[in-house]
Amino acid sequence: MPRIKMGFEDQPRKTDRKLVDRLVDELKADRESGQPFIYEQTFSTGKLRVLVIWDDWQDLPLEQRTNVILSALEQSDGKDYRAKVALASGLTVPEGVASGMLPYQIITALRKEDQVTLEQCWTAMLAEGATQLFGPKILQLRFPTEESAEACRQRLIRRLPNSDEIWLVSREITAQDFGPASESVAIGPG
Repeated sequence: MPRIKMGFEDQPRKTDRKLVDRLVDELKADRESGQPFIYEQTFSTGKLRVLVIWDDWQDLPLEQRTNVILSALEQSDGKDYRAKVALASGLTVPEGVASGMLPYQIITALRKEDQVTLEQCWTAMLAEGATQLFGPKILQLRFPTEESAEACRQRLIRRLPNSDEIWLVSREITAQDFGPASESVAIGPG
């Protein structure tokens, strides 16, 4: 395959102005919970990776999501900060789950004798940023790390006193849990 080097051209990009404004508000608000989830990772080079998990991306193409994120970062933090961003991605919660980026989930283990109702649990989960994009009667509250899931669990307990045992952190097993492919065992004759 040929190696093709391309220069960077900062051309006008199509953005959804309303989403840019909403994301700017979110970046400035520094809320403790709820969507969008904004994850910023700094590499050893000083460059940033920004991941915005937000169900409002649902009807927007990936390129436009990136443009919204970059525009919002520039508006909220300035051109110098925006220039540090090497990778900006916008995913819905289901897309984040499918890509393996959100392996931790908070689930409810509600029993009849508990002092809170299912409706109260759903309301609290929605306030924390749970998605309904998996189906109309399916809520999922997902996170990239155990620490972020546990922090959310603690907020849920504060929201609903006497609900400590209801909230559980679960982790999906992914291919990365099994190590590199070279360590796999061949099955079959041979």
